[in-house]
Amino acid sequence: MPLVLYAFWQRRLLPGTVAEPLFQHFGIHARFLLALPLLLVAESSSDAALRRVLPQFVSRGIVDETLRPAFRSILQRAGRLRGSRTALLGMIAVVAVGTTFGWTRGDDIHELAWEIGAGGERHFGALWFSFVSRPLFLLVLVAWVWRLALLAWMFSRIAALELRLAPTHPDRTAGLGFLEQLTVGLAPLLFAIAVPIAGRWGHDAMYHGLDVRTLKVPAVALVVVLAGVALAPLLAFAPRLRKVRAESLTAYGALFAEHGRLVARRWIRRETVDDQGLLSAPEIGPVADTVALYDVVAKMRTIPVGRKSLLPVVLASALPLIPVFAMQIPLKAIAKTLLAPLIGI
Repeated sequence: MPLVLYAFWQRRLLPGTVAEPLFQHFGIHARFLLALPLLLVAESSSDAALRRVLPQFVSRGIVDETLRPAFRSILQRAGRLRGSRTALLGMIAVVAVGTTFGWTRGDDIHELAWEIGAGGERHFGALWFSFVSRPLFLLVLVAWVWRLALLAWMFSRIAALELRLAPTHPDRTAGLGFLEQLTVGLAPLLFAIAVPIAGRWGHDAMYHGLDVRTLKVPAVALVVVLAGVALAPLLAFAPRLRKVRAESLTAYGALFAEHGRLVARRWIRRETVDDQGLLSAPEIGPVADTVALYDVVAKMRTIPVGRKSLLPVVLASALPLIPVFAMQIPLKAIAKTLLAPLIGI
């Protein structure tokens, strides 16, 4: 609001007053009117997702009675680190250093074109933007980096426990499929990060002759990076899942090999089989069932990531970019390019 009031007072707010009025700088509005509130909303949505996810380690028996003290200890330590004053002071220091270097190097010249005079002088608008508005946004963003790092640390410590995983679980991730719910809570974060970038591109496309077709590679890279940011904490379980899959393939392979030999002896060679336990075990069933069980183990994913987790993060990252491309490309073509791989149109 101080930026808008100052620009209005100095007659630098609306088109026709200066070459690049504040009204035309979409990136500034997107950052402070949309992205900053969304970063705060994302805190609530991610906390809600964690409250749904973490108890399921216990309710599903993945963390049993013997592991619960260690599990609680990990959660309590993560909570203490999240509220650490030392971490907060470190974040403030990072933002302060970045702000100082940015002001010295003039990194904000493009965004302050509406404020900087013909002689390069900077007034109240530049000071408020450079030392209040943008540092506040950066502080919230750096806090999110810390939160994501803590989430990755917490999951890595949980994954190091002797979790009771089930390699034949139908979710194809040994019972960890519920972790995909977490990405829904992180979707507002990705949207908030993509919004100011899209705003900057939109400003350049409308007022500086940027051809949005040249943004295809950067746009895809942005979506991939943001998706990676959201999914990275889940990768902490990849080593555990790879180990479970490898051990299970060996164990189930040996079990079903013995089952197959007994079936061949009894029904092919017509021999008398003394050990009937394996052949009559209801949980294993006939040969067709053993094949299905082994197939489930063989197709087990080594990372708890699937379409349910990919779709929210990709959509949240890509949606802010659609208005930018729509300036020069028909919406139908954009939808076909961005959404076809996701929904199969």
